Amino acid sequence: MRVLVVTGKLAKPIVEKHVKQSRVEAEVLELPIQVAAFITPKFAAKKIMETIPPKKFDLILLPGMAPGDTVEASKLLDVPVFKGPKHAADLTVVLDNLEKIVLSTQKPACELIQNLLKEKALEELKKLGEESLTLEKKGLGLAIGFGERKAWTYHGFLPLVVAEIVDAPTLPREEVKTIAKHYAESGADIIDVGVQTGGGNLEDVKKTVKTVLGVVKKPVSIDTNNVEEMVAAVEAGAGLILSLNSQNMVEASKNPLLTKTPVVVTPADEEGKIPENYLERVSRLEENLLKARKLGFKTVIADPILNVQRFFDSLLGYFEFRRRNPETYVLFGVGNVTELVDADSIGVNFLLALLAWELNVNLIFTTEASPKTRGAVKELVEALKMVALAKKRGTPPKDLGISLLTLKEKRRRDVDFSEAEKNIKVFHGLEEKYTYDPLGYFKVKVNRKTGEIYVFHYRFGVEKPDFAVKGLNPKEIYMRILKEKLVSSLEHSAYLGCELQKAKIAVQTGRSYVQDEEVF
Repeated sequence: MRVLVVTGKLAKPIVEKHVKQSRVEAEVLELPIQVAAFITPKFAAKKIMETIPPKKFDLILLPGMAPGDTVEASKLLDVPVFKGPKHAADLTVVLDNLEKIVLSTQKPACELIQNLLKEKALEELKKLGEESLTLEKKGLGLAIGFGERKAWTYHGFLPLVVAEIVDAPTLPREEVKTIAKHYAESGADIIDVGVQTGGGNLEDVKKTVKTVLGVVKKPVSIDTNNVEEMVAAVEAGAGLILSLNSQNMVEASKNPLLTKTPVVVTPADEEGKIPENYLERVSRLEENLLKARKLGFKTVIADPILNVQRFFDSLLGYFEFRRRNPETYVLFGVGNVTELVDADSIGVNFLLALLAWELNVNLIFTTEASPKTRGAVKELVEALKMVALAKKRGTPPKDLGISLLTLKEKRRRDVDFSEAEKNIKVFHGLEEKYTYDPLGYFKVKVNRKTGEIYVFHYRFGVEKPDFAVKGLNPKEIYMRILKEKLVSSLEHSAYLGCELQKAKIAVQTGRSYVQDEEVF
């Protein structure tokens, strides 16, 4: 296949660079226009006919940001004409995948190939889900919850993500609802009601479990060492108990409601102590599991304990336990790591998901107890999908159609300097005192719950704002402000634009936004 790639004067060098990196036989045609995005299909067709025989090519790609539809150009040239990618850096991957994508006369090719890769990934994940349904119908695997609120997993399948609402019974009901819905929307399989150490009000525990069940169609678990709270939670509808140990196991076994409910068992002894050495810890855990089974607990799940301060030792514990107990269900508490390290959770969660898969764990326990781990549930869910796809395909976890790249990217799309720009005299920017706008000033703030940016306009000497506007993106906000004629100087407009973009970046990244301060 021979392809003609059409571009403008400024972009030609970088377009040629990426076309050469492709395996496809392609030629670059520079049209007499500076900016490629201004090339209309009709103009392109006219110039191609004047410059080169179009029949030499099987396919012609116009710039992805070119306006309009390329159908007219196809008719004029009698050769298929489609839109290429918006950025030259994506040309290589588009050209190398021409046989896999159906190009569009209206949509940029980069969007199509991303959609293709994502659709393929989702289809494979769907098939994994269908396989799990087959096994579930055969009575295999681990089921948590009941009816429409049932979650299922098995060895070799995606682990269930358990997301904890920390100290849930002490929180206002509306806050519990908000967190539960957020976790469910993030992809959590089970919502955990975490209870403060030392016990709480049993009625509050019941109400909290029912509150969660009332807003999400997910199973609920209870995280407590107190047997009375376990009973209260299960009576209210909880389908999983965290956690049993040598201290509370005998008392819990006296209630048939608890012995019928899946329970997580830890290696803690009668004094609540957990052995430091991983071999001793595994042996103690095996003893506790055996004891739990003898006491009548039907479904037991092992928690060898993940510890960030003895991280490798705790991983050895998981590895050794899984080697000795290949059929026992295992919980992996990644929240013990993400909450206790000052590092961005997104990369940490991916590595933990990779380890979880290698260790063949069945449940992964996490939380979003602090601002630095906000979004951790979704990160973990996406990471597990990536790992599952990579293992299924037998490839590294890259180029899957889904990714966790947020602040970094695989290909830089910077636009190179043109020759004219390289040769012009360049001045340094100015640091001058700010001149206030006589019409007043703005206060910019963000609403974390909605992701919206709020702008309040104040007149000098007046305590209350005289105008307010909100929006999800800077453009709609500043267009409203311009329409209301609330700025009278270019300097003030430029300042406002900078602050709005900073606010948007803060919302997107989870960073704090304070007006007149840097986001990073």
